[in-house]
Amino acid sequence: MTSEERREARYHRRKSKRQANRLKRSKEVGTLQDVFNYHDMFFYGRKCCTGVRWKQSTQNFELHLFSGTAKRRREVLDGKWKQKKCAHFTISERGKVRPIDAPHIDDRQIHKVFTNEVLIPLYHPSMICDNGASQRGKGLHWHFRRLTQQLAWHYRRYGREGGIFLLDLKSFFPNANRDIIYRRHQQVMFDPQIRAVADAIIDYAPYGNAPGRGMPLGVEPSQQEMVSLPSAIDNYIKCQLGLHCAGHYMDDYYVIYHDIEELKQIARDIVKKFESFGIRVNKKKCKIIPLTKPFRFCKARFTLTETGAIKINGSRDGVKRARRKLKMFHREYLAGRKTLFEIDQYMECQTAYYRNFDDHGRLLRLRRLHYAMFSRYREQEQLKKSA
Repeated sequence: MTSEERREARYHRRKSKRQANRLKRSKEVGTLQDVFNYHDMFFYGRKCCTGVRWKQSTQNFELHLFSGTAKRRREVLDGKWKQKKCAHFTISERGKVRPIDAPHIDDRQIHKVFTNEVLIPLYHPSMICDNGASQRGKGLHWHFRRLTQQLAWHYRRYGREGGIFLLDLKSFFPNANRDIIYRRHQQVMFDPQIRAVADAIIDYAPYGNAPGRGMPLGVEPSQQEMVSLPSAIDNYIKCQLGLHCAGHYMDDYYVIYHDIEELKQIARDIVKKFESFGIRVNKKKCKIIPLTKPFRFCKARFTLTETGAIKINGSRDGVKRARRKLKMFHREYLAGRKTLFEIDQYMECQTAYYRNFDDHGRLLRLRRLHYAMFSRYREQEQLKKSA
């Protein structure tokens, strides 16, 4: 047997083993009746109410949760469940406007059950560790700590040699190719009823930039579908290219390597891989930065010093916005539209954010501004209360 035949035989053995693992996981998920059992639906129905019990719709939903859960379960099992219209609105998050499609709370119960009982068990085994978005036990600051560990690992072996390749995907949610998602459903969901529910959730979602493309923000299954969408490319980067210091948070990727010339070739290979999978790359935002210079990842600024210390600074734009808001709040307080309690709450939010970073100086200057503006009014209110 030649070396080519041996490689082909190994490939087919690995392929059959992966398929057997997918089939095993699909059987462990169970049937549609197992997924949408009354106990789990009631449990996740209560979870949907957490933090939004002040809403009238949430109060009505929780008031009729016993009977409503039974009704919605019967609709799903009979194939008669139809999603209600989403509430569309826009939010400005850290200076960026994002369109949000919020589903009705009745549909959120179905979405939460399907995400936690089907999508996560089937998608999670193929996801890499360094994918930190929208997963239990992880998050943005977990990913910052992970990137810090990888920078320290690189520094112990190569010092500050090499650089970091930063890659950004273009309109990740609005440009998502739904055909890829449908094919993934066929690969991992072997129960036709479960696959029909998964396809129905995707079919109902509004389109993004073009027909057949786009996934909505604010829908839990959509979030899980998108966070696991590039798993094949993640495994290509980790396994086939053998890159230890690589990862991504949703659509923001990074690769750390000790040779910049080789890193340029690696970057070209990764971009070609994304394009072959139908995932668009924003080439204007792709860059290679030497590790001797600071770089930004997810609005945070990382600096690898000569001694190996790693400094992380928060968003500089956030300080500018906070100063402008404090000045605006000062005018609104004088006009009687804001209270000192509301302003102190905002200041506490800013303090909590910058405590996570090496930003003692920025936080100190922001507190000084807050004190200079509002300390005398606080003393006046205390004198009025004591009088």
